Amino acid sequence: MNINKVGKFEALKIVNEFDSALIELYGINMTDARITRYEALSTIEETRCVRKAAELFGAQRGMTRLNGGQA
Repeated sequence: MNINKVGKFEALKIVNEFDSALIELYGINMTDARITRYEALSTIEETRCVRKAAELFGAQRGMTRLNGGQA
C-alpha cells in the first residue's frame, strides 16, 4: 500500500481498523497511546498488516497485552 495513493476516506477506514486492533490487543486507543495517524499509516505501509502494525507499536512502547488479544 502506498499511503500517497490512498484517499482520505480509505485512510480513515484503515486508521479506524488500527485503532480497533490497538484497543483489542492492549486496551488503549491511539489518542491515549499518543500515536498519530501518520505514524499508524506509515507503520501499516511497512508491515502491510493493520494488526501487525498495532502489535509493533505495542512492543515498541512497552504496552501490556490483554489476555483476550493474544493470538
